[in-house]
Amino acid sequence: MDLEGIIRKLYPNIAKAREKIMEEIKFYKGNKYNAEEIADIIIKEIVNSIKADKIYTFPKTGISAGEAGLGSRGIGDHIIHSKLFELTGKSIDEFDDAGIKNNIVVSIDGIHSRLSYFPFLAGFYASKATLRDIMVKGAEPLGLIVDIHLSDDSDLGMLVDFEAGVATISNVLNIPILAGSTLRIGGDLVLGERISGAVGSVGLLKGRDFSRKRIKRGMRIVMTEGNGGGTIATTAIYNGIPEIVGETLKIKDLITCEIVRDYLYNYIYSMTDVTNGGIRGDATEISKITNLSLIIDEDKFISLINSKVRKMLEELNIDPFGISIDSILIFTDNEDLVKRKLKEFGIESDIIGYVDEYKNYPILTYNGKELKPQFRESPYTPIKKYIGNYSPYTVEEISKRLDNAILEAKKKMNEVLKNLKTSFT
Repeated sequence: MDLEGIIRKLYPNIAKAREKIMEEIKFYKGNKYNAEEIADIIIKEIVNSIKADKIYTFPKTGISAGEAGLGSRGIGDHIIHSKLFELTGKSIDEFDDAGIKNNIVVSIDGIHSRLSYFPFLAGFYASKATLRDIMVKGAEPLGLIVDIHLSDDSDLGMLVDFEAGVATISNVLNIPILAGSTLRIGGDLVLGERISGAVGSVGLLKGRDFSRKRIKRGMRIVMTEGNGGGTIATTAIYNGIPEIVGETLKIKDLITCEIVRDYLYNYIYSMTDVTNGGIRGDATEISKITNLSLIIDEDKFISLINSKVRKMLEELNIDPFGISIDSILIFTDNEDLVKRKLKEFGIESDIIGYVDEYKNYPILTYNGKELKPQFRESPYTPIKKYIGNYSPYTVEEISKRLDNAILEAKKKMNEVLKNLKTSFT
């Protein structure tokens, strides 16, 4: 519960704000504090802070993160990321799993937003995800970086459990945790037990990278088995099937990356993982960079999903093409060699398709069915299904309002840059 947000939402109705935050303080803190005194102190702080809004407030789009699909791994998220690229001056061919500079590869992955009450899992999957992002580019991991934020009422055991999840991946792969940060969300003003944060990784390339921009027409797509990660575990937990979580506590995706890096380096061109919005989302990003389409055999794709996970998705009527299954996609013209080598290490894989010229959609099936990109990833919890896979705003409206926000943000950025540069002359 964000006490500052309550006051800002109700301002200038101070009486109503005071009543509401007193209620929240009593709910979370009981009789530990004098709710009336704390309410008055907080209100004074926030009213003071509102004076700074005239100078430092953010540009208002009128569209919330949820309405825009932020973090929901679909078209909305894709638009937002593309606009951030514009703001920071990044080129579209950098729309990849990880960033690369001078043979240094870096990535960061936030913890799954619904795994706050399962911190070990949150740390485990975030660590696996960030390492996978640098390893699919061909990097040898050098270390992990941890950033974890706890709300004021979070038990310290949550921090310990999260770190244990990170350390599990660190230990099994012998990759050290190099640095970390522990903070509270909103200091004293965010009550509750929600945790948030991310795990980052850094790695080193020994040769060329496996970037998406290297994907060319005619390449075959080899996909490895998909056991799922944070998204599949969340699906299982919040649909009352926790026994499926054990299927996701595997690192075959990371082992695949090591095999390719160490034994198949000369025979593949690109790798990526089936995560953000499923293969629909991956194809959207690949097509944006290459102007090509992926043509896939949907039956082979589905057959490579862990059988227990696949059964769960079928029973819950969740589209397997729009959800993260944590498979690895390998783009090659030596598909049989790739399959044989992976099989030697116990990794199941198959040729699920090929790359072709752009066909009006980023991804199609062999029989020509268009797997249209969705606004959000496949809804996989009851609340996601209730909210639905749409936005009250059109893609064009979201894009236009973001453009206006970027213009305002650039004004602020350029003003500060001007002052900073002046200090160097």
